[in-house]
Amino acid sequence: MSWKKTSIKIIMANKDYPNGIKFFTYNNIIEAPTREQIKMFAEGLQLLSNGDAYLGSEVIKHDELSAD
Repeated sequence: MSWKKTSIKIIMANKDYPNGIKFFTYNNIIEAPTREQIKMFAEGLQLLSNGDAYLGSEVIKHDELSAD
């Protein structure tokens, strides 16, 4: 198997979202982001939001499997 891409799902809370929570998925992230990189990314998103609170994240690594 070889690395194809990495995605990250960011979970934000805001009273304006249905049920108060919203998931945002970002694709084409580096292969193995560090905790510090994820934290800085989430902080940037909070600065650009209208009062969102960061609840957590999920890193999803997509691998490619050859038919060989």
